[in-house]
Amino acid sequence: MKSFLSRLRPRGRLATFTAYLGAIELILILVETVSRRAGAVSTADAIGDWTGLLGFVLFILAFILAVRWFRSHVLWSVRNRLLVTYLFVGAVPVTLALALAVGSGYLVVEHLATFLAVSEIQGQEQRLGAANAAAADLIAHHNVAPDQIMANDTVFPGRSIMNLPVKTAPAWLSDGFTGLVEDHDLLYLRAANKTTTPRGDVVVISSVPFDQKFLARVAANLGTLTIYTKAVNIHEESTVKGVKIATIDIKTDSAKPPSANPSPSKEVPRTEAAKTEATKTKDRDTSQFITAGSVGAQRFSLDREFNFGGLVQTRNWVDGSNDPGFDKFLTGTTRLSTIYSYLTASMGVWTGVVGTILLVVSIIFALVVLIALLIGIRLTRTITYSVANLYRATEHINRGEFEHRIEVKERDQLAALQKSFNSMTESIQRLIIEQKEKERLQSELEIAHEVQAQLFPAAISGTGTLELYGLCQPARTVSGDYYDFLTYGPEQIGIAVGDISGKGISAALLMATIHSAVRAYEQEQLFAVGAGTAKAFAAGVQGGVLTRSSVSLPSPAHMLWLLNRHLYRSTQPEKYATLFLGFYDGDTHRLTYSNAGHLAPIIMGSDGSIRRLEAGGMVVGLFDNMEYEEETVELRKGDIFIAFSDGMTEPENEFGEFGEDRLIEAISASSDQPLDRITSHAISAVMDWIGATEQPDDITLVLARRIN
Repeated sequence: MKSFLSRLRPRGRLATFTAYLGAIELILILVETVSRRAGAVSTADAIGDWTGLLGFVLFILAFILAVRWFRSHVLWSVRNRLLVTYLFVGAVPVTLALALAVGSGYLVVEHLATFLAVSEIQGQEQRLGAANAAAADLIAHHNVAPDQIMANDTVFPGRSIMNLPVKTAPAWLSDGFTGLVEDHDLLYLRAANKTTTPRGDVVVISSVPFDQKFLARVAANLGTLTIYTKAVNIHEESTVKGVKIATIDIKTDSAKPPSANPSPSKEVPRTEAAKTEATKTKDRDTSQFITAGSVGAQRFSLDREFNFGGLVQTRNWVDGSNDPGFDKFLTGTTRLSTIYSYLTASMGVWTGVVGTILLVVSIIFALVVLIALLIGIRLTRTITYSVANLYRATEHINRGEFEHRIEVKERDQLAALQKSFNSMTESIQRLIIEQKEKERLQSELEIAHEVQAQLFPAAISGTGTLELYGLCQPARTVSGDYYDFLTYGPEQIGIAVGDISGKGISAALLMATIHSAVRAYEQEQLFAVGAGTAKAFAAGVQGGVLTRSSVSLPSPAHMLWLLNRHLYRSTQPEKYATLFLGFYDGDTHRLTYSNAGHLAPIIMGSDGSIRRLEAGGMVVGLFDNMEYEEETVELRKGDIFIAFSDGMTEPENEFGEFGEDRLIEAISASSDQPLDRITSHAISAVMDWIGATEQPDDITLVLARRIN
């Protein structure tokens, strides 16, 4: 119930305003009703004016809201849009065309039926005119009496013939007149011809009462005919000499009185029925009509009855006026088959063929329209089915159900679109899986980065005579470069700098292997010395404090030999590393080193001299049983030891590689600053050289400076 009421609650400003106006309208209607019952008519009328105005405004607003609702709810669906489009584009024009055709056909058939009825009356007029002309000729030239002519008349039974002197005949009457006239509220078919007799010029007049018998001859082959005579005042229906006169309660605005004869001499004799009719007592207004004929039998299922009507021109016999007010309304009922028989009467035996052809054409047209309708519905359902499938599929995808697939049944463009949607969904599902895997790997790489960060020296203090600093900036999450500081005593320290082949996690793993091996071999050589060396080491410890070292430093060449054999036997053939390994003795200020294929470190003197440490041998891990040389150099006060990876010298731009010379220049420019500032300046120079491009390789820089 609450949900239903929430749907009825107006949401827009226009809907809210309309609801307020509706409430005001209801209140005003209530007040108006109460006022009328209380007798305050003037107040109720005044309020009624406002309710009418508000009602009109409410109707306009409700229509606008209905159109909005129709657009937002009904036309939201593509199916409904297509149905409405098909309705307006196809059904409405066809319906209008059919309605226009049926309406036009009905009007044509109705007018044709009226034309046939009026034509039959006009034909009777022409035949009466010919018969009256023949009677005038007999009276003038053969001295035949009118009674004799009437007795022999078989065409118009009941015809009356009289000859009047020209002076006593109506003044408007012309020679050869034929037509329907109204004489004292009665209808007659009359014809008049002027002729000369031995007694003088006379007018021969033939009169036929327009009664049920005459109307039956007119309606013989057409159907039922009814002619409405002039309004008279009678009380009930009566039958006078076989003429049925009925009454219906239809009010007329005015009733003209029966026309009086201008003079007794001009009065035309009328039947007793007409005289009786003209003198009846008037007590209410009615309409007089005469009905005759019958509708033919139905020939086929669509052979329905239909009504028609029209006006028959009538003159006033007294003054000859033919105003429209004297025209009589003629109605009738007939069938399509009757009209069709009139139209095809001249075709004889071909009538059935034409009807069959028309029927076949109509059936073919109906079949074409039906087939077009079915095709339109089929196409519409195909389109809406595909759109509905796509909409439901998007709802599934929106809920994260990427395994949903559309069942494609058609082979059209919309089916191809559905297949593309399925393919897109598969791609999205695969990308999501790959993204999750990538996120998992990234998380593992972050962990590997944290672990690798623990492998680099955390705190660097150096010795009393040597200042140390190192930095590794990975190109990716983990680095394949390696550096380490190995402390043996207050004035003895080892420096290791390497570069692992490849990048990424494999290089980082190999770097960790080398780090562990260097530490292990360093400890092995340190504690594998003889007993005398151990005693000498112990003699150097007083009170738990190592005052000076008399321990022999490890051999960098021997350590590289051991490391090469280990990597060669434990890694894949394509895996190798370059490594510089040196041991500095602060007592003698000497550095003993061996370089296994690494970029030669540089000793930059305070006077600007350059020495490169190149003694050593092949890279470790590539070949077995490699021999390595070692060399000892002295560090003078102010000398700066520079060890670096190829990530410092090989980055390129449009001017070429950064190179060792620019590296030496960058370090020399800030050589009087602390080592961390020198390192930062040198790496900034490399990054500026690279520019906006991605860092191509890991960058490692190790600096050592003798201070005493």
